[in-house]
Amino acid sequence: MPFKAQSNTLDALPQFWQVWKNPIFHRYRQSRLRLPSLITGFLLYGGSSMFFYLISLGITLTHAQQDNMVDTAIFPFALIVFLQLFILNFVGTGEVAAGMARESIDGVLTYQRLTPLSPATKIIGYLSGLPVRQFYHFLVTLPASILVISSGHIPLHVWGPIYTVLLTSTLMFYLLAMSVGLTMGKKFSALISQGLVALLYFALPQLSNFGFVIFEYLTIRPTIFSAAQKLTDWRITETHSALFFTWEISHTIYCIFIQGLLSWVFYSLLLRRWRNEEAHLLSKLQCITITLLLHIIILGSIWANTANGSIFEIEIKGVSPAAMIAREALSTNKELIAATILSLYGIIGFASAILLQYIYTPNKFYYLAGLRNPNRSRNFLKNILADSGTGFPTSLSIAIITTIAWMIYAQHMQQSSTILALTSVDAWTAAKPLLLVVAMMPLLTHAIVLEHLGRQLTGIVAGFAWVLPLATGLLLNAWSILESFANFLYGFSPLAMNFSPGYVMASHTLSQHNQAFISGTKTGITLYFIIGIIFAILLMKRHKHFQTTKNV
Repeated sequence: MPFKAQSNTLDALPQFWQVWKNPIFHRYRQSRLRLPSLITGFLLYGGSSMFFYLISLGITLTHAQQDNMVDTAIFPFALIVFLQLFILNFVGTGEVAAGMARESIDGVLTYQRLTPLSPATKIIGYLSGLPVRQFYHFLVTLPASILVISSGHIPLHVWGPIYTVLLTSTLMFYLLAMSVGLTMGKKFSALISQGLVALLYFALPQLSNFGFVIFEYLTIRPTIFSAAQKLTDWRITETHSALFFTWEISHTIYCIFIQGLLSWVFYSLLLRRWRNEEAHLLSKLQCITITLLLHIIILGSIWANTANGSIFEIEIKGVSPAAMIAREALSTNKELIAATILSLYGIIGFASAILLQYIYTPNKFYYLAGLRNPNRSRNFLKNILADSGTGFPTSLSIAIITTIAWMIYAQHMQQSSTILALTSVDAWTAAKPLLLVVAMMPLLTHAIVLEHLGRQLTGIVAGFAWVLPLATGLLLNAWSILESFANFLYGFSPLAMNFSPGYVMASHTLSQHNQAFISGTKTGITLYFIIGIIFAILLMKRHKHFQTTKNV
């Protein structure tokens, strides 16, 4: 009988989709939707949205001398959408991150792990409960949106995609904020999350100027621009169309797919941490999958525009002398644009691989605990993919994927008619060996050093080793001292190494300074190879020592 009663109690627990029964949601609903906050939110956000509508209506009737808002509805609609975007994506993200950090610091998350709710139910509870006040603020702005849409006769195919992508981007940013708050557990997690939102909205989309339009689809911007084009005759679209390889895809579908994929990554991260507080943020197999998908998506987004040459058309606005000189230089040196795009692709792949290494690489104590685990599997592949297994095979797989993707794109760029006419076969032949080693060698060396020294020490050493050559080279160039040596130093930084293949490809005849940079790159690769060998020997000695003492 007690077992039956316990079974009935567990069956009565809410499922992850039953938000209205979720105790975490109800806790935040009761604490964050008190009468004073309801009144303040209604007056502030509801009043602001209605103010936008009434101002636009007054201008339409008095100044524009029109009886309806069909031609002017776009202006209040855009203001209300930006207000809703601010409420959900900026304010809400900060609330979620701060709430998760506060729960972690106060030990509430530890208590929640002891409750019989499933991890998915807990995630959905926090996801719907922490920003419940922002959901209310969004709802009080909806009447003004409905009035503008109905009075302006804005069609469904315009406002429907905007609100759909607004919801998917909100979900993505909230899961990101929960991940930051849960993993960092610091009081400044809200500021970090809002900084990441600003980075995704304003910094990363600038890469679209070099053809990487994929980063635009992390935001709602492409959908808004597409909707604006449908309503007006203005050309507010981006330079490049939404192409995935040779298929043309709707901006809305593209946004939903990219944001949904990132939401899955953040949800997987949260799910693993809820199930095991000591687990890595992502499994090794998930990291390999993410790397593969990342390169497929990036290649798909730049493939067609590289083939037709539109990716090499960079528009510089402005009438200043500097802007005119830059515009003329870029129009006459498209091979430099190609070299920059190729180098940026290498940096994106390199940075993502390094970031993932810090996620799946175990420290020495976790690695030793895995060796001493009495339930350790005898399956070699299973042990390698376990969180406590060595991260080198995974790093090798990710480095191979990154290098192959980079070489595939370089080969595709070489076959572009625009670049074929500007570069020589000999230049590409000289660049291909660099493509093979400039990413592979630093990535593998960093993986070995990371596993031996640990995250904190490796991060500090790598930061100095990568930035110091660049800083020294910039200082020498600024003072016009030993300029050839300064260019030689640039090659020691893996960040600059990624520019060397494009540098060789775009250079018909290498000058003395160019040759110094390439020589520095080759010397740096050799140095990283030697460091990798040394730390690999130390790592094998440590593994042998752990094997002999694992039963002690």
